[in-house]
Amino acid sequence: MASVKNLKKDLNNIVGEIIQNINLWELENSDKDLTKSEKLVDQCFSAFDEIIKKIHLKDVKNKKEHFKAVSLDLTQKASELVASFNKL
Repeated sequence: MASVKNLKKDLNNIVGEIIQNINLWELENSDKDLTKSEKLVDQCFSAFDEIIKKIHLKDVKNKKEHFKAVSLDLTQKASELVASFNKL
């Protein structure tokens, strides 16, 4: 079972790293239109908020399955955000 503490650390590290890479891309490509990258940063924050709400759910019958599902959701969201970043 993924512990809440480790799940939160993973969430912070993954989303933070994606945002950091987007910011570096913006600095290197300041001559391009940055609206897409700004929207992607907003998507990162939305994904973070969505997953943190799932982590903090109280009425969970099977915590092991719940945290496993949250971990898989985090992986899926991270993959989607990285794929969007690669399209920039």
